[in-house]
Amino acid sequence: MTMGETSSRHASTARPKDAWRYVRILFIAFLVLWLAFTLFPLYFMTITAFKTAAETNLTTPTFWPQDWQPANFLGVFAERTNFNALIDSFIIATCNTALALFLGSLAGYAFARFPRQAGGENLAFWILSNRMFPPVAILVPMFFLFDITPWGTDSHISLILLYLVFNLPLATWLMMVFFRDAPVELEEAAYLDGWTPLRAFVKVTLPLVLPGMISVAMLCWIFAWNEYLFANLFVGTAVRTYTIVIPTFTHGSQTLWNLQMAFSLIAMIPPVVLFILLRRYMVRGLSLGVVKG
Repeated sequence: MTMGETSSRHASTARPKDAWRYVRILFIAFLVLWLAFTLFPLYFMTITAFKTAAETNLTTPTFWPQDWQPANFLGVFAERTNFNALIDSFIIATCNTALALFLGSLAGYAFARFPRQAGGENLAFWILSNRMFPPVAILVPMFFLFDITPWGTDSHISLILLYLVFNLPLATWLMMVFFRDAPVELEEAAYLDGWTPLRAFVKVTLPLVLPGMISVAMLCWIFAWNEYLFANLFVGTAVRTYTIVIPTFTHGSQTLWNLQMAFSLIAMIPPVVLFILLRRYMVRGLSLGVVKG
């Protein structure tokens, strides 16, 4: 092989490597731009929480606080009702999630193991379709419906039961998929050992779909925690959720954006902490059943 052939061969092998290097650089640059684009709202919300009220209402926005005000995070709790709103939101979200997960697990197991007796695929899809209609379509009818109940509209029970309209179909459908992926042979072996169906369901099947249950619980909890439309209409006197408190930070005709952003950051802490603690189960649950051997 001559020297010219050797150099041309090295040049031909170098071109693909250079091309892949350029592609990698472009891909990394795209990821950096996308990360900056997605994190900018969180950054601007954070710095706004430390600004003064006058600075947040300037015509030209500032991207760094001129005068840091950490006291804004204490100022949002000047009224005790604001802290109570976080407690009310936590109670409503937790109770609704527990109820949706309990009923959704039973319904999902019935659709997965006894599809014909439970109503078949058509009924299962009809349950899921209830999650698809716009919430505003049932806003007024639900208000009048809960208004005639003994507990009324301004109560924890009203929002806990109302959020089931949206969380229960989601929990039922996802749990049905998770139960279908769980091996039925383990349940049959438990029956041969003399276990009742309820005991086999609790001791054998539920542990197999535990990551999926945690994923469903997180999705339901976040929806109930962040919901605003129904909470704004239903509660506000005896019960207040944090979502309807945020717009109330005003002073005359001036909007106190710094207090709104500070309170929003505080409200972000519970879901972020829950996700950090349960992220391992979330990833396993969302990928449950994706790969089948």
